Amino acid sequence: MFFYFRSLPTRPNIKNFFKEEFKAEIERTKKYAFRKTGFDNIDEHQIFSHGLYVLGATPAAGKTTFAWQMAEQLARSGERCIFCSYEMGKFELFSKSIAREFFKIKPSTKLTAADIRRGGWEKGLEKIVEEYQEAEFDLRVVELHNETIDDLLTILRPLCTASLDSIAIEYSAEKSPVVFIDYLQIIPSDKDTVKSGIDDTVRKLKIFQRDTGTTFIVISSFNRANYNQVVSFESFKESGGIEFTADCIWGLQLNILNQLKGASNISDTRQKIDAAKKNQPRRIQLKCLKNRQGYNYDCYFKYFFAHDYFEPCKESDFEDNFESHRVIR
Repeated sequence: MFFYFRSLPTRPNIKNFFKEEFKAEIERTKKYAFRKTGFDNIDEHQIFSHGLYVLGATPAAGKTTFAWQMAEQLARSGERCIFCSYEMGKFELFSKSIAREFFKIKPSTKLTAADIRRGGWEKGLEKIVEEYQEAEFDLRVVELHNETIDDLLTILRPLCTASLDSIAIEYSAEKSPVVFIDYLQIIPSDKDTVKSGIDDTVRKLKIFQRDTGTTFIVISSFNRANYNQVVSFESFKESGGIEFTADCIWGLQLNILNQLKGASNISDTRQKIDAAKKNQPRRIQLKCLKNRQGYNYDCYFKYFFAHDYFEPCKESDFEDNFESHRVIR
């Protein structure tokens, strides 16, 4: 029996690296040094380098809305952003933007994105639409249906390497884009099980990310057993090898889950969660469960779900005087 091995470099690899690649890698990384998500509480903690980020969420925590707002904030700051959507079309997504921006200038409005799509209108909305008609930032939506991960990466490759030509990405003056994928569990796969399909998808995303310098922010659902539990790695249990492959893992949850931790009365727990979902705004916690760029942290948001808007806040804002925002919808 014969065994064949890939030949080793003729010179010590460490010498080659520091002579030929080290400074180039620094120049590549420097391009990302000042990139911000637009959420100041996340930006206070997170070094947002290129990599594979996973955003998981419990139901009603607003994972698509959160990711879409982040994508627009990044684009407005000068990043190239691509939002790959298996769930929502561009009409739904951009109507979220209109509803959010209008709410920010007129907090008393009851106009929602769904109302706008049905022709609902208020004074001042036309100005928001005109501003988007003149927008200079680069935010693209790729609408997807039955594309596998291989199909998707074939679509993305020219968009992620268009500025490179024959030059290696680490020497390019232009940053690769930030690509959002909504969402992981509905990407079609030919694997035998859901878990093996997700494993294959995540592995291919990571390989593509390393090859091109692309930043992926991939939305993931939680397994049903953890819907009423505090977010943890267990929440991703049926979602393949995410915890091993991802560079950063974020979990969005209703903040009330922290208060219900360890509760034994399932019926009472569900009632309290249902009541928390009716808060306008909802009280949301983002937990960073893994962070290869630094330490783990928690952030808090007011989620005005009727208007598709996340507003960073402090945990201390979730006090009784916050009840003044409560509405029943």
